[in-house]
Amino acid sequence: MLSSCSSNAILAKIRAILGRRLTAADYAQMARRRDVGEVAALLKATPSYAGVLRHIEESAIHRGQLEALLKKDLFYQYSNLRRYDFSGKDFYDFIIVQVEIREILRRIILLQSGEQTDFVVDLPSYMLGRTSFPLMDLARTRTVAEMIDCMPHTPYPAILSRFAGQDIRSIHILDCEYALYSYYYRYLTDTIRSQFSGSTRKELLEVVSSEIEAVNIQTIFRMKLYFHASSEQIRAHLYPYAWRLKKNQMEALLAAEDFAGMCRALTPDGGNVSEEDGIELFINRNMAHLEQKQLRFTTSAPVAMYTFLTLRRIEVQNIITVIEGVRYQLPQEEILAMLIL
Repeated sequence: MLSSCSSNAILAKIRAILGRRLTAADYAQMARRRDVGEVAALLKATPSYAGVLRHIEESAIHRGQLEALLKKDLFYQYSNLRRYDFSGKDFYDFIIVQVEIREILRRIILLQSGEQTDFVVDLPSYMLGRTSFPLMDLARTRTVAEMIDCMPHTPYPAILSRFAGQDIRSIHILDCEYALYSYYYRYLTDTIRSQFSGSTRKELLEVVSSEIEAVNIQTIFRMKLYFHASSEQIRAHLYPYAWRLKKNQMEALLAAEDFAGMCRALTPDGGNVSEEDGIELFINRNMAHLEQKQLRFTTSAPVAMYTFLTLRRIEVQNIITVIEGVRYQLPQEEILAMLIL
């Protein structure tokens, strides 16, 4: 009975929040603004973001502050929803694991570039004390070996050990990213299988598998077009999960010689994707539509929570894209064309 009540509470709360989500018309208004302060003022007037932005001074806020507030609000949405559910404890830690991996990779990238202060400046302060290792300890590290020492009793030393003997500048960030996200996807699918059953397990595995497949497709396009990697090199960076993409399609995708050929391997008409727009926008829009459909019809609280957080994260990224476009004085139509709607 308790589980049923909590599930109904989460579903009702999520659908109430969704009823206040930003619309295409909202984004169009934002894209017409002259600066970040005007975008912030518009957001402050919306039901979704009035709370987190209520204390800001629109004329004084800059891009980094606004982005940090939006990301903080996303985490608090997660924290508030989690209080309603009493099951799937380890599964719901996925958002913590995401942050940990993102910060580890960000630390390595900054050390490779010689930056010493930006890590602390951009540290998500709302995550302090919530991660499995102290983020401030990570900020003091200068080598992978030091990172490993600040993360005892976590899975990360075993993952990072293969890089410990390398100079930080010689680490291939794609290899490091692959190692860390391989752990994340395994963690996610293993906890789904161990903590859920029936339709909840089926729906969660479907949405997670579709997300991983989307990452694989984008990896193939990126490595082939930007790095001119061979099929063997690309395979080494693909996660061992599949959703709808058949084996023959994957082989055709890997064998294709140009953008158009890769698009034809995905769909008979090439998906009507232009090389100018790129594959990322096409894939991300399809994923957003899939998750919207999943959220609309599910009766499972874990599925609703997972898909809602994904869609909320997309909304935050859309806002950041608009802010960047306004900041660089891009035409409204160019800004809107970059959004995941």
